Amino acid sequence: MMMKKFMKISTVMVSLTMLAGIISACGSDNNGNTSNNAGSNASTAVDSDNPYAKHLDISIAMWDIDATLAEAENDAIYQSILDKFNISIKPVNTTWDDYTQKIQMWAASGQLPDIFAIDAIGTQYQRKWIEQDVVAALPTDLSAYPNLEEYFSAPDIQGLAVDGVQYTIPRRMFPSVDWSALDRVVAYRWDLAQAAGITKEPETWEEFNALLEAIVKNDPENKNITGITSSTVKMIGGLFWTYGNAIATSDGSGVDFKWIKEDGQFVPAVFSKKALPAVENMKAMYDNGLIDPDIALTSPDNAYDKFASGKAAAIIVGNGFVGVNNNLYEKRWVQSYPDKEFVDNVKFLNPLIGPDGERTHAVFKTYWSESYFNGGISDEKLQRILALYDYILSDEGKTLLTYGIEGEDYKVEGDQKVALNDEPLYAKYPVVAFLKDLVAYETADTYNMDNPNIRDEKIRKVGIDFINNVLENSTVPEYDIRLTYMSTPTKDSFTVFDHDDLVKIIHSNKPAAETWNEIVEGYKAKGLDKMIQEVNEQAKAEGIE
Repeated sequence: MMMKKFMKISTVMVSLTMLAGIISACGSDNNGNTSNNAGSNASTAVDSDNPYAKHLDISIAMWDIDATLAEAENDAIYQSILDKFNISIKPVNTTWDDYTQKIQMWAASGQLPDIFAIDAIGTQYQRKWIEQDVVAALPTDLSAYPNLEEYFSAPDIQGLAVDGVQYTIPRRMFPSVDWSALDRVVAYRWDLAQAAGITKEPETWEEFNALLEAIVKNDPENKNITGITSSTVKMIGGLFWTYGNAIATSDGSGVDFKWIKEDGQFVPAVFSKKALPAVENMKAMYDNGLIDPDIALTSPDNAYDKFASGKAAAIIVGNGFVGVNNNLYEKRWVQSYPDKEFVDNVKFLNPLIGPDGERTHAVFKTYWSESYFNGGISDEKLQRILALYDYILSDEGKTLLTYGIEGEDYKVEGDQKVALNDEPLYAKYPVVAFLKDLVAYETADTYNMDNPNIRDEKIRKVGIDFINNVLENSTVPEYDIRLTYMSTPTKDSFTVFDHDDLVKIIHSNKPAAETWNEIVEGYKAKGLDKMIQEVNEQAKAEGIE
């Protein structure tokens, strides 16, 4: 095991002038050169005095972009950035239900927009896009875009290169996988636990089970309360695999499974010897009434409602403490319990001590989803897009999109930025979040007391304390991300939807071990053993031990 120590992420202070200055400032020479040939650094002539003299229309496909940009004309910061780069953004709408199908269809018919967002890494269709030049290669020399160049220095992002060439810009969330605990935060009703006789916040699985059992059996508010629920069923592995098998956690894509070495060979962690104890623990919790019986049918709104109204003892929440603030506190808790202080009555589960004596948390990639660029895009347009992305990643860009305009939206006092208005930034600038999320989520930046993304300061402080505690006191088991990215004939078409398997186990009338064995045999019929053989042979050939 390897202890990961916390390194505080501090925001670099950059002074911004008035909005007019922002529009004309930062006359970057970011006119990097590229072409549709992989890794090319072909030169394109530009006006040295104004590299953005020619106006360009850039089409972007992103989730619900039509609604997002509906108020674009009322966002002065958004308009200033478009003016700065002399571009217009043409929205191409996708939804959370149809984005994968739409983008695959557009790729097959040659109708892709200039930029599109999808989570495709490791899929067969992403590999075909690269092989068939459906998506554009990024320049191998990114020195013209220093913020992007630094961005690609993270190990798991570097590992996305194909023959030394990058074809996507992933949306980074965390500086390292240690921050993955924020992807699956478990909130529980401490007030109800205390009313049921619990006096100690849980540190082990046994204590957590006892807390849930006390709440469910005593039902202090007489609401027929259930156990733990989840905002989506895909998230359940993010808690239950942490019972001794944290590396098995998955983002739900089916292709992100990680590998560990066991008995002298690499195996997917989800199929390691550690899997059975984890699923047996989950099955026992379900059989004892500690898991919401409707968890397989849950939706975000139903789950949030159930928890905030006192009908669920605990909930697995995505999007860290931003999700806690927005979905549990602001939209629901203040209506259900107007006289109860949220942070006094709701607590958050620190990584529990597992059967191996270690505190572990869910482990994901440092990013989720990616930007791709149409393989037919012109060098000029790709350069402009890369310059835009580079600016958004810069200290100036991040400060502007997070805090607004200095002197108008915030002031600097010592090493803190202090908001000058009571309303959140998005109320005045309704589209700034779109630009930030277009490039990266940068979740870690949120966990500073002067960052307003977690709007309630008490919840913000709890969130900062939570992640500091996680990073100081929990471990991340060793694994090699290169095996997740590795391509072999069988692995390229092999998927593992572990949440479906976990639901099957909890609903089965059979013992967990019997159901799990049937599930494993089903994967073997799909080529599990062949995939393991191929990966181990390829790992040996590449010197991965």
